[in-house]
Amino acid sequence: MQDVEKTEIQRHNNARRIRRRNRMRPLYGLVVAVLVVFVGVALSRTVFFNIQTIVVDGSASQYSKDDIAHASGVHTGDNLMRVDADEVKQNVLSECYFVESVTVKKEFPDELVITVTPSEPAYNVVDDSGTLQVDVSGKILKNSPETDASLPTITGFEAEVREPGQMLASKDSQKDAIFQALTELTAKGLDCPITAIDLTDKYDIALTFDNRVEFSLGNWSDLEYKVTLAETVLTKLSSDKIGYLSMVGDHQCSYRDKEAVEQQTTAPMTTLATDENGDPVVETDENGDPISTTTETTTAENDWQ
Repeated sequence: MQDVEKTEIQRHNNARRIRRRNRMRPLYGLVVAVLVVFVGVALSRTVFFNIQTIVVDGSASQYSKDDIAHASGVHTGDNLMRVDADEVKQNVLSECYFVESVTVKKEFPDELVITVTPSEPAYNVVDDSGTLQVDVSGKILKNSPETDASLPTITGFEAEVREPGQMLASKDSQKDAIFQALTELTAKGLDCPITAIDLTDKYDIALTFDNRVEFSLGNWSDLEYKVTLAETVLTKLSSDKIGYLSMVGDHQCSYRDKEAVEQQTTAPMTTLATDENGDPVVETDENGDPISTTTETTTAENDWQ
């Protein structure tokens, strides 16, 4: 009887241990999986995926591929998993100001690809100190005494900084906003290109289209509407017309032909000297002939709609 009881107790205990092991099996599996992942990550960040090749795609004529690779701050032998793509991008942009944009891609197991897009000069910003060439974002690319005749010229901006690599900034913050609004507008594409921008008076901004028609638009409120209105007028003019456009009220543009303005006549104005009583005094020359004093004045055309 005792042997039978011991056997039954042992069977009961064995069954209990089996059930316990079955319940713990998922936990064991999870622990093993975590350990495997941990070891894999540790190895991938230390032993595996070390950079063998840094590839530079795209071009910026001012820099060699080695220059860009060096500016990235990444070296062969660095671990690809530990490379921060955003940091690489900022390193290149801060060192290479003739680069407009950077993308960074990890090609596993051992290659880093850096693709650059060059900055292109978009405007001359001219003042008494020289010319700043800037890209569409306003980044200063060059400080030079000479202008690039192929680029639109901005005057009256009052540049506060002049160092290449810095962002263009005016002493008048409102002119910064005007510059940004104009660059965003021109980036959309215009039927007639803007070749000059005069910001000397921010309340009377002047744009020159195609080096031949000057548009006085007033302040920069409703800028896009005003430029669109001016383009509408320009499309109705022959391509050889040279002259002046101006806003008339809020919803009209008026055009004057340059030749017509230049042909405005001048008329002599006679002035006579008087004595203390207001009576004319006739001056005479050495022969006793009367002399009249004349001055010239230009007749201004005020209403040229």
